[in-house]
Amino acid sequence: MNPADLAATLVPYLSSRRWYIAYSGGVDSHVLLHAVAGLRNQLREAIAARQLPRLTAIHINHQLNPHAAAWVAHCKTVCADLGIELIVETVAVERDAGQGLEAAARLARYAAFERHIGSDELLLQAHHRDDQVETLLLRLLRGSGLAGLASMPALRALGKGRLLRPLLAVTRAEIIGYAQHNQLRWIHDDSNDNECFDRNFLRLRVLPLVAERWPSYRDTLQRVIDNAAEADGLLKELAALDYADAVALDGALQIDSCLLLSAARQRNLIFYWLQQQHLPPPSREQLAQVMKVFEAGDDAEPCVTWPGAELRRFRGRLYAMPPLPELPAAIDIEWQPPRPLSIAGFAELQFSSVIGAGLRTDRHYHVRNRRGGERCRPLGRAHSQTLKKLLQEYDVKPWLRDRLPLIYCGDEIAAVASLWICEGYQAAPRENGWHIERQPRWQ
Repeated sequence: MNPADLAATLVPYLSSRRWYIAYSGGVDSHVLLHAVAGLRNQLREAIAARQLPRLTAIHINHQLNPHAAAWVAHCKTVCADLGIELIVETVAVERDAGQGLEAAARLARYAAFERHIGSDELLLQAHHRDDQVETLLLRLLRGSGLAGLASMPALRALGKGRLLRPLLAVTRAEIIGYAQHNQLRWIHDDSNDNECFDRNFLRLRVLPLVAERWPSYRDTLQRVIDNAAEADGLLKELAALDYADAVALDGALQIDSCLLLSAARQRNLIFYWLQQQHLPPPSREQLAQVMKVFEAGDDAEPCVTWPGAELRRFRGRLYAMPPLPELPAAIDIEWQPPRPLSIAGFAELQFSSVIGAGLRTDRHYHVRNRRGGERCRPLGRAHSQTLKKLLQEYDVKPWLRDRLPLIYCGDEIAAVASLWICEGYQAAPRENGWHIERQPRWQ
């Protein structure tokens, strides 16, 4: 492992406020920690110390191994010897979340990292070329698309900061060589010997056989990764062009614009659109159901769901959102502005004081949910109308209609969320009033 290559990778990030190093105590992260500490000492001699990022190691204790406490003690000793600050974060891994222990531990670990990484800060991880090849093979065996085959990016966003993997061009053998040359002491996690885990099985059983037949397989598979990353980048560029033509002001996709595209470009656009909204992608089977939504009639209101997301069609547009929470039971809450109102699974209401507009301040109000058959008379209307008809007129999306807070005064509707105030409940000129601001969690 050439320290000069590491320096060339890290120099562009010298303006960062802080470098965190993900330090498990294993050989990979220990080598990265040691090498970065040495590099930082060399740079301190060349440039002013105030220009260098603060260096902090962060150790995640998953509480899964009986030796976890000893590992924490080891990491503290190593960091103390190097004069590096150490943060120890203890996490609880959800063993029964249905996603496997490896995936659950990874989710807990990255959530902990995100809690610490601030803006203009960098997390360094010690993933290397062998890790990258293992990731490629695992994703191939799981049927991943091009984005998956591109494997681990060298740089990506992480929370408010960024994650950098400066050792992706370095092999495991080079890392071991560096550790032995510098007489480093590291932790051996015995779970890495357990072939029940897919990655361990690949590393311990499959790849040694591959190496016997194809000694340069790492370089060959790296070309696959590079080609997949380039192709995925081109697909994203195409999707961005299609997205600009198809997206509406409210973030929905206009179906007419989507239907001008080939089926392959529609699928590509769907993935890109969901990514822009930070929603998980559907499986291939779920994507087939999404594609059928394009064929639904104009009056249809289909809903396709998958873990973490829901997709609906309304008036020629596609809407995607996190799963809607279950509606609470019948709501009837006494309430008086300006106190904010928050009802889980229903809505949030906030209020500001205005003059000559808004809801009258001299009445007592309570909030109910919709139950059917309601009527009201919006300000300026000659007659009352059914709430159902008014919601259609106001173009309220069907999945939100039962989630609108109805503000009552006695047995009369005084206002419907922030959509309208009813006759008799508007503040008169020069009178104080409450301006209603609804903050829904759903589109």
